[in-house]
Amino acid sequence: MINHTSLKTSGLFFGLIFILASIVFFQACSEGADEPVFFQLTGPTMGTSYSIVYEGMEEKPELQTGVDSLLEVVNQELSTWIPDATISRFNQSEKGILLDAELPPYFLDNIIISDNCVEWTEGWFDPTVMPLVNYWGFGFTGREAPEELDSAIVDSLLNYVGWEKIFIEEQDAGVFVGKKKAGVQLDFSAVAKGYGVDVLADFFEKKGISNYLIDIGGEVCVNGKGRHGNGWVLGVNTPDPTAPANEITMRFTFQSGCVATSGNYRNFREVEGQIIGHTLNPRTGFPEINRLLSVTIWYDDSAHADALATGALAMGYPAAKNMVKSIDGAEAFFIFINVDGETEKSWTAGFEGFLN
Repeated sequence: MINHTSLKTSGLFFGLIFILASIVFFQACSEGADEPVFFQLTGPTMGTSYSIVYEGMEEKPELQTGVDSLLEVVNQELSTWIPDATISRFNQSEKGILLDAELPPYFLDNIIISDNCVEWTEGWFDPTVMPLVNYWGFGFTGREAPEELDSAIVDSLLNYVGWEKIFIEEQDAGVFVGKKKAGVQLDFSAVAKGYGVDVLADFFEKKGISNYLIDIGGEVCVNGKGRHGNGWVLGVNTPDPTAPANEITMRFTFQSGCVATSGNYRNFREVEGQIIGHTLNPRTGFPEINRLLSVTIWYDDSAHADALATGALAMGYPAAKNMVKSIDGAEAFFIFINVDGETEKSWTAGFEGFLN
């Protein structure tokens, strides 16, 4: 693992993959004589959209400007779709890049978050899968899947996959993020949306707003008692590609914390008549299909929850449940196919109190 004990980051260890099982929130914005006043902010970001609901005394247009500005900076650091983004410069480099001390520490934060989650998931989450993501048609090089399966190509790309190929060094001029092979590339799509949520949550807290819901493409952080005083009610989609996109299979109530949901049942490609899901196995290089249909992770911050959800989906059930139980402060809800071929739900002990 990366030795980062001496490094200091922004403290925002708080999801651009196409996550199919999205969280839906049920708090409407309304005003009433006996109820607090809520406002909503929405906009596009990270190939998806954000939605923020917050309690306030009055509408503050400057909040929208602040949100959009922060997300623009996050994208400039973490989006592989922006050619001059920090992550793109790293991916295009031969040996790595020296981070500009004047830039926000978002890229380095994501390295450290990823390092944690690689360790916790025993490598099932691994951001160095970028060459494979591109090969299978889910990355920045285009949306075309390969016309036929070629295990030789996959094997060759695996030479560039492995978190041990990433290192960081403190130098006099700043922090150097390096790679041990020129072809190594990073993909923070399973961290960046959650990280963006955490950046915004920190922004709202500093503005003195403590009752809010922040959602970027299904990665959500909440705080406070919601509109009715009992918390924020969220729902997870039915994990079935034939079900309506807004069909809910389970609802949860939270007064704090963050949730991220991952599923394989909507975002896929077809290669040689086979359905190829977007969750890749970093050990084999092939898309991972298993009995786990959907996983929702609850954690203190959204970035770690986002990454853990991806790792959990790759490793499958029940290994994912055992993994979550080993992480202090993490809880999870699972939908999977049992040995009898039936859809079943399960959750960790600490998730029990969230269920409606």
